[in-house]
Amino acid sequence: MPNGVTGRGLRSRLPLVATALTLVTTLTSCGLLGGSDASNAPAQGGSGGLEKTSIKVSIMKTTDLAPFHLAMKKGFFDKEGLKVEFVQAPSGGESVTKLVAGEVDISYSSYTPFFLAESKGAAQKNGGIKIVADAASAGPGSTMVVATPDSSVKSVKDMANKRVAITATGTISDLLTMSTLKTNNVDWKGITWVKTPFPDTAARLKAHEVDAAFVTEPFLTQTMRVAGAQPIFDTAVGPTADMPVAGWGSTGKFVKDNPNTIAAFQRAMQKGTDLALSDRSLVEPLLVEFSGVDEDTAKMATLLTFQSKLDATRLQRVPDLMLEFGVIKNTIDASKMVVASAPSS
Repeated sequence: MPNGVTGRGLRSRLPLVATALTLVTTLTSCGLLGGSDASNAPAQGGSGGLEKTSIKVSIMKTTDLAPFHLAMKKGFFDKEGLKVEFVQAPSGGESVTKLVAGEVDISYSSYTPFFLAESKGAAQKNGGIKIVADAASAGPGSTMVVATPDSSVKSVKDMANKRVAITATGTISDLLTMSTLKTNNVDWKGITWVKTPFPDTAARLKAHEVDAAFVTEPFLTQTMRVAGAQPIFDTAVGPTADMPVAGWGSTGKFVKDNPNTIAAFQRAMQKGTDLALSDRSLVEPLLVEFSGVDEDTAKMATLLTFQSKLDATRLQRVPDLMLEFGVIKNTIDASKMVVASAPSS
């Protein structure tokens, strides 16, 4: 993306983003679940009562949880006979930690902590990590590297040996950035990664503590407004276009013991996702209420692409990327972790 993109420029992209979000409803979960692992069989709802009518889930303050909050507000979980209590986690890693510790039944997280936990066998005694629903993928303009006008970083070619703010190493933040640099023949190995919570990114940029930063919404708009930052390059292009970035996970034991409950959760989330995709005006107030942004930022934000149904072939791209850049040491077969989506009610 060229330098000098302003809030007005972001606003002009929203019709294109809305179109892209509408197109995603055509995605299906292709009959991908080979093997005989019972936890991978499609969860069957409607044929019997829920094994557990009240569940606890871990969430975060991110824009891509709008479908979940819509499902809560519209009573989609209630209609499935499912009461959902949610607790906040400060990061995807800590959300997955809550799942592994048995503090919650289902966790929302970026995908990398799920695969990292599976690679380490963190939940092995409980049947491993299972992915029960998709949440979002990186659409055009939604995951960007930005810099202030006085930074030495003017284009992707200037990134070698620079200080770059990311949420943490081994996450979608640095993986998408490294992949984009590699695609552009830029040396990514000499970069100094500076761990920075998204809300602190604008301050770090203004203080010149970093040369550039990876951001996603609503912090992309925030850094542009507060720090005068400009988008330098899009990390959701080429090999990383439409990269799955976040989803919902549980344990193999919970999935096996509660197939109807999982199916109810999946159906409610699909309804929330469909509604979010159909009407952006329903999403923006939720960004203000649950993501901590103001109304102007909510209106300008370029959203990640909401999704719910899982496709193991697409999801496999994440552990493959983690393996490529040494975050995990062994190949992970995503199809063995994916729980097939329940049929629509």
